[in-house]
Amino acid sequence: MAKKEKKSFQESKYDPNLLREMCEQNVDAQTALKKLNLSSLQSLRQHLMRFSVESQGLRTLPGLYTRASSLVRITKQGLKISPKKLEITGIDLPENTEFKVEFDEEEGTILLTRVTPDAESPESSSEGEESPG
Repeated sequence: MAKKEKKSFQESKYDPNLLREMCEQNVDAQTALKKLNLSSLQSLRQHLMRFSVESQGLRTLPGLYTRASSLVRITKQGLKISPKKLEITGIDLPENTEFKVEFDEEEGTILLTRVTPDAESPESSSEGEESPG
């Protein structure tokens, strides 16, 4: 009978000195995740909570409590931006608004440009035509 192997689980190491340094430098949460080699914001929150208790003062980092409802992610279904997410950012667009998508490689940003209807679209050109007869 084969022995069952235990799955190895690498525990993240709590580093109060590095956390203090990052809090003093006001490093954002995503950078802190990478420096501490943590896998989630929840882990970072737990480390900061422990550090806050030990240092007897509340510590936080920018972006640690950013609401996910304002973030846009690419999923298997594609890039989806709900009307609720647009409302949060203060953008008011009518339904069925079309956009042209571009990627700026220098800045690493996705640019959405609103497409305006052409003057010669099928809807506008059919109104002025005369019927044959």
